[in-house]
Amino acid sequence: MTQPMIQFSEVCKFYGTHPVLTDLSFTVSPGEKLALIGASGSGKTTILRILMTLETVQRGAVLVGGHPLWSAETMTLSPRRREAHLEHMRSNIGMVFQQFNLFPHMSVLQNITLAPVLRGGLTEMAARDLAMDLLEMVGMASKAHALPAELSGGQKQRAAIARALALKPKVMLFDEVTSALDPELVEEVLNVLRKLALDTDMTMLLVTHEMSFARDFADRILFLDGGRIVEEGPPEQIFRNPQQERTKAFLRKIVAAGLSL
Repeated sequence: MTQPMIQFSEVCKFYGTHPVLTDLSFTVSPGEKLALIGASGSGKTTILRILMTLETVQRGAVLVGGHPLWSAETMTLSPRRREAHLEHMRSNIGMVFQQFNLFPHMSVLQNITLAPVLRGGLTEMAARDLAMDLLEMVGMASKAHALPAELSGGQKQRAAIARALALKPKVMLFDEVTSALDPELVEEVLNVLRKLALDTDMTMLLVTHEMSFARDFADRILFLDGGRIVEEGPPEQIFRNPQQERTKAFLRKIVAAGLSL
């Protein structure tokens, strides 16, 4: 069997005494496109933040590429050794956030070339060539020298996607990447994600409230509620023939809100 690219094993995460993830276990195959859906507070974004090492776990293990990201062993490392370990693991993971997180004083090109030079070992010329290729891919080459303040929300998000791709991660995480955009700008970002899903073999995890996009994008859907997986399966099964009453109730609310499946 092919080794999973991502594996959560009985992961528990608490904020104070409040459980956010409870004995969560799932795997993601190499190259798989996985969409995480569920109501706000169901644990979707926490999963991405754990993978990005922005959150720790209290119990359980998380493996990426067969190597422990979080485990009982890594938690016993000294702070210096643990940070070195996490830095190494992070090099395989890219994330695009809701709020773009571009450096406002740098041009789009500078935002993209910074990490490949500082962390990826590329020369400035090689990083520039890579950045221009990525900007071409996301339809932003003409904005290479613009500052973030000069861009629309959709353009900022496309620049942020190009920046995340610059370190050539094996895993890409997308956290509600259209939620901060005006409705007319959503489609231009979703088109970039569709292209990535079709044209690359990266493993991709997507947290979204865009159900119609999740259906088109994903190989598999996980529906979460209260930090647990309630139901999982291919998009057609989840959206057209859900088995669990909690899933059915969630989807009824989506339809009632006037959103398509």
